[in-house]
Amino acid sequence: MNLRQENKELLDKIQAGLKLASRRLLEKKAANNETAVISINGEIKRIPAKDLLKIIP
Repeated sequence: MNLRQENKELLDKIQAGLKLASRRLLEKKAANNETAVISINGEIKRIPAKDLLKIIP
């Protein structure tokens, strides 16, 4: 396995971990009826975490 392939695999693992962590954060916020702060086209928005969970796979 060459170095580029190893780097790609590491990047894939990091991205999967970030996606999982984000999902778990939203699930905790949704359980506590909290909002999430996100940026949409550079504009800061507060959206209920339950609503975000419905649209994020």
